[in-house]
Amino acid sequence: MKYETIELTDEVRKTLPGSFIPLTDGITHYDLSGPEDGKTVVLVHGFSSPSFIWDPVFEALSKDDFRVLRYDLYGRGTSDRPLAQYNVDLFDRQLYELLSQLTLTQTPINLVGLSMGGIICINFAFKHPELVQKISFIDPAGFPTEKSLYPPILRIPIINRIILKFFITHKRLIEGQKPDFYNYKDIDDYLEKYQKQMKFRGFKRAIVSTVLNIPLSGFEDVYREVAASRLPMQLFWGKKDQTIPYTTSKIAKAIIPDIEFHTIEDSGHIPHYTHPKSVIPLLIEFLNRE
Repeated sequence: MKYETIELTDEVRKTLPGSFIPLTDGITHYDLSGPEDGKTVVLVHGFSSPSFIWDPVFEALSKDDFRVLRYDLYGRGTSDRPLAQYNVDLFDRQLYELLSQLTLTQTPINLVGLSMGGIICINFAFKHPELVQKISFIDPAGFPTEKSLYPPILRIPIINRIILKFFITHKRLIEGQKPDFYNYKDIDDYLEKYQKQMKFRGFKRAIVSTVLNIPLSGFEDVYREVAASRLPMQLFWGKKDQTIPYTTSKIAKAIIPDIEFHTIEDSGHIPHYTHPKSVIPLLIEFLNRE
């Protein structure tokens, strides 16, 4: 495959699945399903896997009469790749504007965040507490870890930009997906879907900017502040997670003592995708609980 040869234009979008909406920083791709009077659930994906990562959850919640929204973060999938700093403020603005444009802010919503999506969700709840009813986290980032998720050298200004420019390649990003899985047979199908976003210009630039502007740990005070509001929260963690180690779940539980916790055995970093039968019933029960 040739990478980043296509500009995301209106003509190109006409050939792509899903819906598109212009926001302040660019056009966002999204899917919205389920009855209009259903409880709203917003699915926020992680660092680089776009919204298809929610396929089993999106389908199940839609069938269970939830109003379900999933979308591609800027720089991923078929959302725009704006010339911007890819930081928490950018993603908070994207989510807030998307909800507003789709008139989904009349009643509080439920958020489900995967990995870096956990940071986006907890930051959104911190900034807009009146808009959030519950949050479910799946192997979330943002907590202290035993081992740094980024090499320490990437904290050094200028040098980090040079290193990332040459170190982050499309092939490395593809290979980097494999540790997210554990004993999963359909990884080739997943990787084929993952690579599709790499056809569009600006993908690597967005990934590099995210590494530079969003540390994957250090958000424990935000988690703690939201937890103090007694917002109902749920936590899933794959026992074999090699991306954000399972031991991090102990830290998360200490910071959010009242969180409902579920270990997913024999699962890596994306248990909702590889073990949907273990995750989805527990998620639906949590979302339905009064």
